[in-house]
Amino acid sequence: MPTDVDVLSKVLPSGNEVDVQERNPTPHRKRCQVNVDGSVALIASQEWWEDGDGIYVVADAFPQVESAQLTDDSTSLHTGTGALKKVEACDKVGYSGYTLFTAIQVYARGVDDSVAVEKLIGDYTSGVEASATCR
Repeated sequence: MPTDVDVLSKVLPSGNEVDVQERNPTPHRKRCQVNVDGSVALIASQEWWEDGDGIYVVADAFPQVESAQLTDDSTSLHTGTGALKKVEACDKVGYSGYTLFTAIQVYARGVDDSVAVEKLIGDYTSGVEASATCR
């Protein structure tokens, strides 16, 4: 997904080597893992959850959003180390009865930037909505 390099740089540690790996452990889950100098720095994911699973239920699967704040529209949570967002504009054929959520989990030490994480989850979610994932 296209992302703002300036925002991304605020949630990644400095380092010499960046490696990006796509991991799809199940048909309902896609993950993009960003490693910096061999250590996991960030994971962006897309996950289909059963309709009716609220944002707090989904958040339990993401330790990086522990103690997150719910946004005013109740569609996302974010902290300085993670975010979770319900994808509103996505009715993919074959996923009837499911709702798509996007997540950002920051594992880099010393990173805690809620403004950057909130911007990143918004950009990532917009990219997912415009992608084949939602068409």
